[in-house]
Amino acid sequence: MAGKTKTVADLTVDELAQLVRQIVREELKAPCTVDGKGYLVFRDEESYARYLALVGKKPSKVKAYWVNEHGIKIRYSDDEVTPDLKRELEKAKGEPIVPSDKVVAGLRKLGVRV
Repeated sequence: MAGKTKTVADLTVDELAQLVRQIVREELKAPCTVDGKGYLVFRDEESYARYLALVGKKPSKVKAYWVNEHGIKIRYSDDEVTPDLKRELEKAKGEPIVPSDKVVAGLRKLGVRV
């Protein structure tokens, strides 16, 4: 098939696996890509954080985010963690979590449709 383009159906399993490996290697070369809206999309938090440190701007002033292991787009906040906020967050971590069924029951008691 020299000179002709193969379709996916014409590829062997080994050829398809090689193609996927090649695509993944190409994607991993760059620390980021650009999405359809012009945002830089970083492959991990560390690359995103290095970029922010390099440009020296607050996260809200750059068009960039990173994608976590669950596929969720994440941007840092401009808020700085003060010692008071850090203590408050640590305290909240130790508080018990209310099960969702109790939350729903409480909302229904208040007349909220859920």
